[in-house]
Amino acid sequence: MKKRMLCCLLALVLAVGLLSACGSGKAAVYVQSVAALTGYGSLGGANASSGVVVAQKEIKVERDSSRKIKQLNVEVGQEVKSGEVLFTYDMEDMQLTIDKAKLEIEQMKNNVKDLTSQISQLEKEKKSAPTSEQLSYTVQIQALEADKKEAEYNITVKQKELDSMTSGSGTANVTAPVDGKVQAINENGTDSSGNAAAYITLVQDGAYRVKGKINELNRSDIAVGVPVVIRSRVDDSVWSGTITEIDTENPSSGNAGVSYGYGYSNSDDTSSSSNYPFYVELDSTDGLMLGQHVYIEPSDGGTVSDTMKLDASFLQGSAEEGFWVWAEKDGKLEKRTVTVGTFDETYNTYEILDGLAAEDYIAFPEDGMEEGDPTTHTMPTEDPSAEPSDGVDDSGAIGDSADTGLIEGGEEESAGSEDGESSQTGGVTYAR
Repeated sequence: MKKRMLCCLLALVLAVGLLSACGSGKAAVYVQSVAALTGYGSLGGANASSGVVVAQKEIKVERDSSRKIKQLNVEVGQEVKSGEVLFTYDMEDMQLTIDKAKLEIEQMKNNVKDLTSQISQLEKEKKSAPTSEQLSYTVQIQALEADKKEAEYNITVKQKELDSMTSGSGTANVTAPVDGKVQAINENGTDSSGNAAAYITLVQDGAYRVKGKINELNRSDIAVGVPVVIRSRVDDSVWSGTITEIDTENPSSGNAGVSYGYGYSNSDDTSSSSNYPFYVELDSTDGLMLGQHVYIEPSDGGTVSDTMKLDASFLQGSAEEGFWVWAEKDGKLEKRTVTVGTFDETYNTYEILDGLAAEDYIAFPEDGMEEGDPTTHTMPTEDPSAEPSDGVDDSGAIGDSADTGLIEGGEEESAGSEDGESSQTGGVTYAR
């Protein structure tokens, strides 16, 4: 009897040991930076964003398409001073065009005089004509009056063309309106992409502004009128300014050059979002150079946003029961309650009011997760031939929330393969 009990006890100990061994071998759960997922800390928090110094103003110098250019006096990249001759019109060719227009106007005026004379003659004949011919005279007179009105209109149009030519023919030279640099010359009237363009484009000297980018997912985090600080990347130089423009008419897609928020692992247009340029007007440009790269951050006068916005796919629970996320604590998973604010239906995001900080890490919810599971900051490498798990594509990005599947290049942690290698493109780190 004692021997049987001893055997049972030994079997129980072995079973517990086996279960323990299985549990300790559970694969680590990949967790991602809250700062990278939400963009919190990029102009809405403490971190700086990248920017570049660009020209405040581009001057477009148009040419008169009706005039022939005799000589172009500048080339791309050349510095010019206000009043310096950019190009010269061929005045001889222009004079021939003017003389031709004057002749056409004179001919049209003679035609009007002739029509007026004909109308007057028909009106005299109509007075003495019998009743049966009155209608015929009326029809002829009306037709001539219509021709006369058309001729008078043509004279007006041609006279405006002549006035336009003569007003610009006083000088053959077209000069630079400001000090600057020749940025482009488009002799065909189009740029390299075939779009309509000015003949000469000048970049004005000394008038600089700073250009940054905002992602559509946190577009609402900045606004015109917000004060910012511009910091040099190479020394302690600081400039102040104000956001004066957000250019929503000229978005760019993809992950190259992303300054704020989210990175993407899928190049498909349907799984990426747009970035919009915004511009900072500077209080002073002393010490800045065109093309200089700088940092943009909120000034002490205020922040752009004091909340982070998390994709709803990371949240568990409901509005009635409360929400929670799978968060990392001491290298293990835990269920962490979070307080949410406004839901943005357009971008499927919730404001996170409490429970998470920018430095935290969270996991995308998957079946089988349990509190205490080990965590990792390294994106797992999957078998390319295997089917992707629910909600995650082959590249490791979240299916409906591909915006949140990567760590930004600015983070210290980078997603790598098992041998520690990683590749980085456009400021976003990808697993190989």
